[in-house]
Amino acid sequence: MKTELPIQNKKVLILGNRSYKNLGDELILLGTIRLLQKQGNQVIVSAYHPEWLKSFFSQFADLETISFIHEFPKGIRSAFRYFFSKKIKELWSYRWVDTVIIGGGEILTEESKNAYRYRNLGLLPLLWKLKKLPIYLMGGIQIPKKKWNLILFHWLLSKTKGIFARDEESVQELKAFGYPKAEFFMDTSYFAYPRKEIKKTPQKEKTVLINLNKNGEQFFEELIKECETLIATGFQIKYIPVSKGESAVYNDLLYKEKLETSLWIKLATLDWETDFKAFVQEIANAELIVTARLHLFLISSFIRTKVKVFPYQKKILKMQKVIEKLNTKAK
Repeated sequence: MKTELPIQNKKVLILGNRSYKNLGDELILLGTIRLLQKQGNQVIVSAYHPEWLKSFFSQFADLETISFIHEFPKGIRSAFRYFFSKKIKELWSYRWVDTVIIGGGEILTEESKNAYRYRNLGLLPLLWKLKKLPIYLMGGIQIPKKKWNLILFHWLLSKTKGIFARDEESVQELKAFGYPKAEFFMDTSYFAYPRKEIKKTPQKEKTVLINLNKNGEQFFEELIKECETLIATGFQIKYIPVSKGESAVYNDLLYKEKLETSLWIKLATLDWETDFKAFVQEIANAELIVTARLHLFLISSFIRTKVKVFPYQKKILKMQKVIEKLNTKAK
């Protein structure tokens, strides 16, 4: 497994879905920052809510200084708020950027309506220097089928120096599509925290941690049955809101309420935001994780906690294969 990126002693701008309070996206970012800083790079992060992100990262004391700026607007209303506020002064930060990583989870997929358009919009402040600016794509990437997305994809690829896809299937598809500079690089959440320091400790109560989200809604009835069986056999159940965004798609707490109504019980919440180390320790101590979120599956897999995952999107199926391969090599 590669642990180094071909970027050294640069001012690197990281673009993507940042600080929307999605655990997976924030851990991918954290792991990417660790890799970059280890190689002597300075990091600038473009984020929806830089203040919140800075606060979340403050609990990781070994991180070096990071610069945070507000993300470039994606729509008319956000553009109005951006250009008629102090945020506009942050455009000056783009002047010093000499490398860009567009990275995150499934950064380019038609399962997210505006993914291809948003990835290109983020480059607008750098348009004047794109001919000489090294751009790397990093994460989950799917070849689009829709005509407009294909146009956007081709344009982005024409500016891209290299792609680090987090699964081998994407690497092969990109090469078949005509882009040979694609290679596998592990989802960088793998490098976000010292997993080897996390040890399972004996617990008085057997606990199962669960999660559900909008995309995995079709598994709701199956999850209810799973919970009823677990409760009947004496397990304590806690709910993890992996994503705490504002909309129904990104607010997992809405499903906590639905589960409580269906199960006629009150579920304790296990939060990851304020004390991430304690959060990971509870995952290690759990008997089972039941989830429809990719990165809760990954965290559990990384520290060898038993996990049952509802594969609602291609990315989960792809990463299950990656984990199986890693575990095979580790034996």
